[in-house]
Amino acid sequence: MRFNWMKIKLIFLLVLISGLFYSTISVNNLRDISKMDIYIDNPNNLFITKDSINNAVIEIITNKNIHKSSVHTKALEFELNKIELVKKSDVFVDVNGTMVVNIKQRKPIARFLNNKSYLDEDGLVMPKSKYYSARVPVIKGYANTQDQLDLIYKLSNYIENDKFLSQSTAEILIDSNSIFSIKLRNYRFKILIGKLNNLDLKIKNFKAFYINASANQILNKYSVINLQFDNQVVCIKN
Repeated sequence: MRFNWMKIKLIFLLVLISGLFYSTISVNNLRDISKMDIYIDNPNNLFITKDSINNAVIEIITNKNIHKSSVHTKALEFELNKIELVKKSDVFVDVNGTMVVNIKQRKPIARFLNNKSYLDEDGLVMPKSKYYSARVPVIKGYANTQDQLDLIYKLSNYIENDKFLSQSTAEILIDSNSIFSIKLRNYRFKILIGKLNNLDLKIKNFKAFYINASANQILNKYSVINLQFDNQVVCIKN
């Protein structure tokens, strides 16, 4: 029988490398944590602070009986993700014994009129923060039903992803029949959208009207701009 010594050497080398890698990981996992570095996305809009995350990590490690020299990062991530203002966390310990905690915050796209909570980018209700208030449209007329919430999210998300509307929209209004209107900052008129069908076409028609009316300085003559009719913008004067 002829042996393929090249294959045998290759297998031996792979086993050796795997062993070294495992030893390095094991030593690293058992290394005492020398310090903790916390990074939060969008640092100019902090709904949660580094101090609060630092305190949360210490509390989690203490309460869950996670030994400092053998931190289970996945378990720690699982607990950090339970914090209401955290969307996702990523935790690891580097070769120098530094625990690195990366935090992605939840992002609000609208605020409920009760001023106690937001609607976030995933269509979920999120609490307000004592550290920062987002400048997002206010939701008025919400009857606290899931069907309405789904519709509000559809319009709020549309507004958030439209550059003009995201900068200009002050209020999102919904009535008991799920008829929507919006109000823009610095204008008195209401934009009557109606149902959310053909939303792209309705907004396109409004923008064309807006450009023309702005050029002619007649926007403030109207109280309602109605977009419910196909390919038409119907205006009601003050």
